[in-house]
Amino acid sequence: MQIDYLPNVHSSAVFSRGETKVLSVITVGKISEKQLVDSIFNRSYKHFIHHYNFPGFAVNEIASYRAVSRREIGHGELVEKTFDYLIPASSSFPYTVRAVSEVLSSDGSSSQASICATSLSLMTAGVPLIRPAAGIALGLFEGQIYNDINGLEDKLGEMDFKIAGTKKGICSIQLDVKNQGISHELIKECLEKARQARICLLTEMKKHIYHPRPHLPTQVIKCRQLPVPKEKIGLIIGPRGRTINQLTEETGSTIEVQPDGYILIYHQEEDQLEKTCQAIKKIIKNI
Repeated sequence: MQIDYLPNVHSSAVFSRGETKVLSVITVGKISEKQLVDSIFNRSYKHFIHHYNFPGFAVNEIASYRAVSRREIGHGELVEKTFDYLIPASSSFPYTVRAVSEVLSSDGSSSQASICATSLSLMTAGVPLIRPAAGIALGLFEGQIYNDINGLEDKLGEMDFKIAGTKKGICSIQLDVKNQGISHELIKECLEKARQARICLLTEMKKHIYHPRPHLPTQVIKCRQLPVPKEKIGLIIGPRGRTINQLTEETGSTIEVQPDGYILIYHQEEDQLEKTCQAIKKIIKNI
């Protein structure tokens, strides 16, 4: 494992296990940069986005890179769902986070390696994860359970059981079977083996970074949350947005009004953030 692998990104980490190696890169942006999910059932927004890339050279193949495959989409979703309840809510962490897992080589579960790499890079970026996560894939061959299966064991075996989570419990699972099914006792044994492997991985990860860094990297845009009474938000916006546009022009800050009575102020420099906060407080106090 290695954190701070790339020099000029918000955060990065490499996780290697056997022949499998994954590079995770984190980008932190404003909360307004969230992704709209417009499905046939409802409209929602994502503040944590994970993309998974599996190029041909990861398995020694020469292949042109066209559209993202269904496999890449599925693996990306699996990693994203693992962190659904580990990333803090936008009310306490007003940022949008994008993680990209680049598979550099693969002979095993690259999706579970992506979970480990993403966990390392999120903590390196200062994202206040509730708990770090790790994942492991288990296989089955002639009644014997195998930990951390490689590509050949996956191809010839009877099962691919991916289990990811924290020290406290499981966050995501994915199970493929090629036989007629597996028993409850076998599932229990798999869950216990996965728990032991997960604890081992998390212990190794803590040797590199024990908990999330207390501050975001210097390259990340800074944010201040300012509580404002709802009846005074209109005064800050001004007629036809004149007041808020003037503040933005004078300070260079990005000001975003939230429906819950908060104003988010973004800027790269702390002094400009403070200047904008004082200007808004002055507008409220004077009126």
